[in-house]
Amino acid sequence: MLSPVDDALHAFILALPKTETHLHLEGACPFELLQKLDPVKYAAPPPFWADDFRYRDFEQFMLLYLEYCAAFFTSAERYHEAAKIVLGRCAAQGCRYVETSFHLPALAFLRESGPEVIRAIRAAAPRGLEVRVFAGVSHNDYTGAARELIDDCLAWPELDGIDLHGPEDLPVEPWTDALWARARAAGKFTKAHAGEFMPASFVDLILDRLQVTRIEHGVRSIESAATVARLLRDNITLDVCPISNLKLAVRGVPTLSAHPIRRLFDAGVAVTINSDDPFFFGNTLADEYHALHHHLGFSRSELIRVAANGFRAALLPDHVKRTHLADLARLSAELACAG
Repeated sequence: MLSPVDDALHAFILALPKTETHLHLEGACPFELLQKLDPVKYAAPPPFWADDFRYRDFEQFMLLYLEYCAAFFTSAERYHEAAKIVLGRCAAQGCRYVETSFHLPALAFLRESGPEVIRAIRAAAPRGLEVRVFAGVSHNDYTGAARELIDDCLAWPELDGIDLHGPEDLPVEPWTDALWARARAAGKFTKAHAGEFMPASFVDLILDRLQVTRIEHGVRSIESAATVARLLRDNITLDVCPISNLKLAVRGVPTLSAHPIRRLFDAGVAVTINSDDPFFFGNTLADEYHALHHHLGFSRSELIRVAANGFRAALLPDHVKRTHLADLARLSAELACAG
């Protein structure tokens, strides 16, 4: 455990209505499904679950993904099987809303169509959990069969949006700008990874070119006062994953207590809290909230405010958002009375 065990706080966190808006389904692959697939190969827990494990770089992370998880996601049924456990765990931790993504080009190797895979993921959601499904695309994916999938996905009614992910240091090719604009015109929500391995200037570039209002990670925005001011001015939300940043050795995150989310939150930036790729970081969403409290001094009232940011960013009708935010407001009032 990266944070001390506190039973009372844990009960509070589990009861807290919350969202998960940055969750890669392949990176959340349940270990028990891998063990079922190959009991010998997956007999021992993976080394990257250790609290002191740090990835050398993003390339090592991707190589381990290929070693552990790539062979599992070979059909819509496998996506459903994984999503049933992953989304069930989200609900058990108090989640009411989840945005999960899958790597779109991987569908080129499946028999089923993209809409079939998305329907399989949606069908796995437990009752009461709202789920939105995003297609993840890397900077250099617009080629061959992947290009056809990327163009086609904008017409899939089952798909809620697209997300630019993968290595940040690859050039952002011109097709990306046009595709993100076409996606919004088609009614899809757009977001992008930035400010994890690249500096604040890359966050600015993504905001300039892709015109997104949600940045996945974005923690290196703290390196530039001008970028932070822009996030505030343009009401940009950062979907932050502290334990992921720690284990991936993101610059400026040598320890959880040094994580920029504290300074971003204090500056007024809208931050959400998420688990990213929980299989590869050995974390849960509850662990992330514990980390905010124990390592970064977030009070229970501030944890409520972070949870509220998630509902404000959620792709939900306004009246549904108001219901969730009202529940959080009541919890905050109860906390104030008890204090």
